[in-house]
Formats: sequence, structure tokens, C-alpha cells
Amino acid sequence: MEDASTGYKVSLSFILASLLFVSSIVIITPLVSYIHKVDEASVRIVILDGLIYRQGEDFPYTGHILDTLENKIIKYDVVNGLKHGEFSITTIEGEISVWGFVEQNKNIGTWKYFYDDGALESTGSFSEDKPQGKWIWYYKNGKVKSEGNYLAGKPEGRWIKFDEQGHTNLIIYYFQGEIVNEVKLDNQGSV
Repeated sequence: MEDASTGYKVSLSFILASLLFVSSIVIITPLVSYIHKVDEASVRIVILDGLIYRQGEDFPYTGHILDTLENKIIKYDVVNGLKHGEFSITTIEGEISVWGFVEQNKNIGTWKYFYDDGALESTGSFSEDKPQGKWIWYYKNGKVKSEGNYLAGKPEGRWIKFDEQGHTNLIIYYFQGEIVNEVKLDNQGSV
């Protein structure tokens, strides 16, 4: 996903890594994982045709999944073999990395991404697994880095990028995901 206010991908490695990471967890769960049930017993699961099954069973799994991947703890619920409900990724130390909602294996509603130190990195909404509506990216100091709107997964309208002191330094206008105008500003807000 791109932060469209810059005209190029801002925090490209972080945003892409986050989205690929979340998508791999939400959509392409590893073929074999562990489910930790309320009674703490773990069983093997398998993914067949996009549905989660308990190994050896013919009907899709329903229950809670608690798993680890790359020293992160992943939690989500499964209903009739599909990821559904609250989704989170936390560090072993308990810091939230990603938080949002999934419905039938698709990201929906508000999602939040966090820096390693727990500071909010970005927030926005998904509809049918595509960014939708206002998204905001933050510097580690809490000031807004950039903001803009997505329409069906594409940047739309006015996007603004700020420096770390909060001064506007770039305004980009999008129409159907394409840049139609770009205005660069100096620290005093002049063109």
C-alpha cells in the first residue's frame, strides 16, 4: 500500500512488509499451524481450498487460533474455516504490532499499525480487503507524517505530507489513483 501524499511509496518497506505479513496470516495461513484451544491442547490444522480444518476432520474448523511467526504472536478467531473477528499481532513482550478486524478472510474496518516501540505508525480502514477512506501515517514523535483518502484501494483526492515539525511540504491531488497535480512547499508554506 502506498502513502500517496509523497508521489512515491513512503515507508515502502514497512507498509509492504506489514501488508504482506498480515495478508499471509489472514489469507495464506501456513499449511500447518497450531491451534491453542481453551483447554490449552494444541492440534494440527491444515488449509484446503482456503478453509482451515483440524487435521483428520472433514468439516471446517471453528475456534480461536494463537500462533507464532517470526517472534510475533498472532491471534484470531475462525468461523466455519474462515478467519473472522478481531485480529492482532503482538511482540513476545506484549507490544501491539498490528490490530484490526477480518471477515471471511478479508481485512475490514479500522486497522492500526505500530512501530516496534509501540508508537502508532498508521491507521485507516479497509473494505473488502482494500484500503478505503482516510489513512494517516505518523512519525515516531506522534506528529502526522502524511494523510489522504483511498477509494477502492486507490489514492483519491488531496494527499498532504508533513515534515517532522508538522509543516506541510507536499500536496498531491489524485483522480482514480493517478496524480493530476503536485505542489511542493518550503518550510514557510510557500510554493
